Amino acid sequence: MKELFKQYLDKGISRRSLTKGLTAAGLTAGAAKTIAQSLAPPAAAQTAAAAPAQIREMKGTGGALFTQQLKAAGVEFIFFNPSTSDSPIFDSLVDESGIQLIKGVQEGAVVAMADGYARASGKLGVVVVASVGLPNAVAQMVNSYKDQIPILVAASSVSQESVGREQMQEYEGIERVTQPMTKWHWMASATTTIAETTRRAVKFATTAPAAPVYLSFPENLLRTEATAQIFDKSLFNVSMKVRPDKLDIEAAARMIIEAKNPLLSIGDEVFQNDAGKEILELAELLGLPVAGQGGSLGFWTKPFPSKHPLYIGPLLRQMRFPGAVDVHLNIGSKHGEQHMPGAKQISMRRDPTSLARGAPVELGMVTDIQLGTRDLIDAVKALATPARLKEIAAERLARTAEFTSKQRKLLDRVIKETPYDGDITMERLGIELEASLERDTIYVNDVDSGKRMDAFMSWGPDDKTYIGTGPNILGWGMAGAFGVKLAKPDRPVVGVVGDGSFLFSGPQPLWSISRYQSPVTIIVLNNRSYNNERNRIWMSGGTQFQAGRDMTCYLGSPDVDYAKTSQAFGVDAEIVKDPRKIQEAVSRAKKANAEGRPYLLDFNLARNGIGAASAWHPAYSVASKRKRMV
Repeated sequence: MKELFKQYLDKGISRRSLTKGLTAAGLTAGAAKTIAQSLAPPAAAQTAAAAPAQIREMKGTGGALFTQQLKAAGVEFIFFNPSTSDSPIFDSLVDESGIQLIKGVQEGAVVAMADGYARASGKLGVVVVASVGLPNAVAQMVNSYKDQIPILVAASSVSQESVGREQMQEYEGIERVTQPMTKWHWMASATTTIAETTRRAVKFATTAPAAPVYLSFPENLLRTEATAQIFDKSLFNVSMKVRPDKLDIEAAARMIIEAKNPLLSIGDEVFQNDAGKEILELAELLGLPVAGQGGSLGFWTKPFPSKHPLYIGPLLRQMRFPGAVDVHLNIGSKHGEQHMPGAKQISMRRDPTSLARGAPVELGMVTDIQLGTRDLIDAVKALATPARLKEIAAERLARTAEFTSKQRKLLDRVIKETPYDGDITMERLGIELEASLERDTIYVNDVDSGKRMDAFMSWGPDDKTYIGTGPNILGWGMAGAFGVKLAKPDRPVVGVVGDGSFLFSGPQPLWSISRYQSPVTIIVLNNRSYNNERNRIWMSGGTQFQAGRDMTCYLGSPDVDYAKTSQAFGVDAEIVKDPRKIQEAVSRAKKANAEGRPYLLDFNLARNGIGAASAWHPAYSVASKRKRMV
């Protein structure tokens, strides 16, 4: 049936043939007619009635139809890796000033750049690569898919007449590789449909819940000329500003008002729907303890002020506070729906697919997070007098503030007792970064062990902005930080990667950072190890732990000089080993950024955890195995 739809949408069969095919597949005549009508292109009368600025007819190559439809959709950047077969796309941009090309030197880095741009801007990230390089791109598409980021990945493929002939760069069915990490994937079969296919892809990628889409354009279609209509984005932009059911909102409001020990958990959809102010108002209105944003569940944003007395820390499987929860309100978190014995669970999400997927939910609502939270606030105010609400909030706030105050005092003690001598620790670096970075800094994180620094830094709508990824594919950070800077050029951007992440991606993002004069600061947390992995492996008490041999995680041989690597790409850098020199080094990086230059800081960190002191690894020398010396 899918092939039937494809033939119709690509203008291969008529509407009557589609209807006959659907009935032959088992649908009723009425259902087949309804589906055919829903897929029909806009009627001529509707097209004629539309304003000239909204629909225009143009003649051009398939490459030009693609780029002009992107421009009409509001696309400002195309992230790409050069290849031969997609040249008609770039031919069409020679005299086009509305779209800026951003070049990367490897497909994975290109996707990560587009992803970072999309996370920070909320706009579509567009990628163009060759189909032969698609496997490189796919790994980073996993991050976008899991975190619901809108990107469009387009690839040029071999000409239609060459399909099936085992041409040099042909891989039959390569587009199917993207199926597990895309919302939609499609191969165009006619030049006349390229603009239509493109706007459909934009619509699918950007309609919440967002996700990557993939388009494949045979080379001959990109070179062929055709006439097609270009639609303004207003004609296919689908607003998901939906509100929850009024009765459900009233029921939820009543439950959290009457709760004895409630908990509010939040997630990335709060950031994506710009609902931070509404969440803060709701929490303060009812004195709700707030959990989420980070920790073992891998949230990639921190939209609630971390220093607020109602913020109790990451949502964990077992919470020290508030104890036995009776009503759990989850807003905007895919990972926040947790089974809590004895607790009624309410979940407000914008994604109906993952809502109530992993745990039972007594009350689930699909809504725009900003609008849904506003409706919940209004319902709470309508169901209780200001005096009662004040009384409820005061009692809950007192309990929560007592807990968070103790946590803050404990943190202050750790800060006071963290030494300045010896090697740089994660704790000391987090403390120094908190003292050095401006409040409007966007902190882009791609290092698991580096999350230990998060507790020593402050986050929230009026403080530093945190952007990362879920615990998915490593090597995103440097390219992601560059994409974030493209989206927010007037804000300081600091990308934090581990030595493992740097090696995983390679230094290729530095090439783009240097070429486009992007004033970001890249921080490398260099502890010469996949440290968290080793700690988790050795905690299982297996043979590696018993023998004291790290078989997999040591990175110190060779001992990479990341500063020299950076300088090779024209990005100034330095190595920092002394804890007392951290703020001076950060100041030099900030000065370089202010002058419009990127900067890299290679922080040599203390190794910690189980087996950290050992540099043993299973060494091997190929040179020693030679039978003949030259």
